[in-house]
Amino acid sequence: MYAQKTREIKNNEIKVLFLSSLDFKQAKATQITDFLHKGDKIKLNQFFISPDITVVEQNTKKSFPKDSIFAIQLTNGQNYRFINRKPYLIADTSFLYIYTRNDVKTEYKQSGPRTIHKEIPVTVYCFSFGDHKKVYSLTLVNLRKYILIDPVVHTAVCNKFTNDEMLSEINNSTGHFILNEIIRSKLNQ
Repeated sequence: MYAQKTREIKNNEIKVLFLSSLDFKQAKATQITDFLHKGDKIKLNQFFISPDITVVEQNTKKSFPKDSIFAIQLTNGQNYRFINRKPYLIADTSFLYIYTRNDVKTEYKQSGPRTIHKEIPVTVYCFSFGDHKKVYSLTLVNLRKYILIDPVVHTAVCNKFTNDEMLSEINNSTGHFILNEIIRSKLNQ
């Protein structure tokens, strides 16, 4: 059961914040605390899924709404974005920004007079593009609706991917999603 739980980001793992998608793209981080004073800390307030991140710098508290921050960077170099107040790993930015989150889905099954539930680990995928203000589930329907406007790109993506699960395939040699590689290659022709 513990292996299925999502890993929670610890407050002491946060290095910097990126206030906008432009800041993130330009690697222009906002250093919100230097951690040099007693009591300096960053609190994600994840336990009750709070809408704010609290920063304490020299005994002065500041709150940042999670929705107003584009991303946080951890001390290990990983970047996360809060979507509906939950942290999603920014997995690929080579064309579409693709986000992932390990989660647990509960399935219910009727067994005689009892209902049995089973928790199954799942990975949730989302994407954003352009100004990155809106985030969509990574599905063929959403890609066709928002991204696949160019007929050449549309044909290439639809020929390669026949179901939503295939969209999460990663090229092991580059570490990028194959979806992003196909879109980039067709747009560069």
